[in-house]
Order: sequence, then structure tokens, then C-alpha cells
Amino acid sequence: MNVQAITGGVRQQVNSFLGAVVFLTRIPVGSLYEFQRGNLSRSVIYFPLVGMFVGLAGGIILAAGHLFLPALIAVLLCMAATVAMTGGIHEDGLADAADGLLGGRNAASCLEIMKDSRLGTFGALALWFSLTGKLLLLNTLLERGAWLAFAAIVAAHTLGRGACVALLYFYPYARAEESKAKPFGDSVTRLQLLPALAFPAALAFALLGPAAASCILAAVIVTGLAGIYFKRKIGGVTGDCLGAANQLVELASYLALAAQLPSTSA
Repeated sequence: MNVQAITGGVRQQVNSFLGAVVFLTRIPVGSLYEFQRGNLSRSVIYFPLVGMFVGLAGGIILAAGHLFLPALIAVLLCMAATVAMTGGIHEDGLADAADGLLGGRNAASCLEIMKDSRLGTFGALALWFSLTGKLLLLNTLLERGAWLAFAAIVAAHTLGRGACVALLYFYPYARAEESKAKPFGDSVTRLQLLPALAFPAALAFALLGPAAASCILAAVIVTGLAGIYFKRKIGGVTGDCLGAANQLVELASYLALAAQLPSTSA
């Protein structure tokens, strides 16, 4: 067995994971990461793992905050922490996608609007509904138990990143010009897709038990519908589409869990 080859392989995988961290978060990795543009596509397999770590951080802050603060404030702190970790990359994608896809007349105008850094009406509304939905749903879950809310956050963040991998595999990248997410487009292989989908599903069942089935089903439905819509509107996906799908899957996961809770009414 070639020890040098094994060491090199491990180092390459670690570098790929750090590449996913750099792309999806604002967590500083410093000189630990060696940028290699040709190897960026290998980082895709680690998207769900990065989502898990973001969810873990948010879940820990939520559970700790709930010990001393009202549930709603604890949820706000959790949301602020996850946005700070990611730099709001997925929320930004949701807003840009809403502005472009809902405001554009054709594929070209949709893509042009999505490139505009200014926030439009559709984007502002999408952000308001998304953030408000998270606040209310997580507050509902937290009121039923800190573990349920913690597990929901970790599972939802992981499933959301898995949805990004699925969209990159099943749909072409819609932009011809260079963009931040372009290196990941049209490059996901089946060997990358399978673990990127299996890991979020397995983690959801480990954390939530049978209730995970509804989360996974919701994630699959939302991802499938989003992909069909993106393909019809612009012929494929972009980085903004991935961010939007991530947020929609996260929301759908919380909603699926909240819908299973018994009614508190007499």
C-alpha cells in the first residue's frame, strides 16, 4: 500500500472540504486551504456536511439561548448566527432569484435581473416571508421541545445543501459567462450525488426518527418543483437558484415537522 498516495488522497479530500467551507460560509480557513480552480467541483460532495456544521452551530445557540431567554429571542439569535456564518449567501440567492424569475419577461431578462445587486420588490417580499416563516416555525418547534428544534435545524440545513447538489446534477448551469457558482455547474457525478443525498437522509432519521420521513419527502418535492420551475424559466440553474432552493427546502422541512405536532387546542 502506497502511504504517500493515501496521504495525498486524504489531503485532497480535506482541501475539497475546505473548498466547500470557503464557498458556502464566511468561516476563515486561512492557509489551510489551497485554491485549485480545477478541483472546485470535488467540493460539491461536502456541501451537506458544511450544512450540518452550520445547523449544529445554530442549534447549539438556540438550545443554549432557550435556557435563559424567551423562545422567540432564542430563535432570532439562532437565525442571526447561521446568517453570520454563511454571510447570507443563501438568503441573497433567494432574493435575487425572486427578483429575476418573477420580474423577468424571458430567460435573458431573468438572468440579467438576477445579476443586479440591488434588492427589488419581489426579493424583499421573498426575504420577508422566508425569515418570518423560519421565525414562526422554529418558535413553534422550540415550544414543543429544545431537542426537536435542535434536530430540525441540523436536518434542515443539511437537506438544503443536499438539494443544491441534486439540482447541479439534474439540471444544466444556465449562465454561459463566468460566475461564482459556475465551476460547480455541469460537473457533479453520480458518485458525488449518491453520498450527498444519502448523508442528509441518514442524518435526518438519526436525529428525528420516523418524523424525518416527512422532512425528506418535503425536501424532495420542493427540490423537484424548484428544478422544473428553474428549467422552464431560464433553462437550468444558477447560484441564485441554488440559494433559493436551499431556503425553500429549509422552510419546507420545518413546516413538515410542525404539521405533525399535535394540536394544543382542547
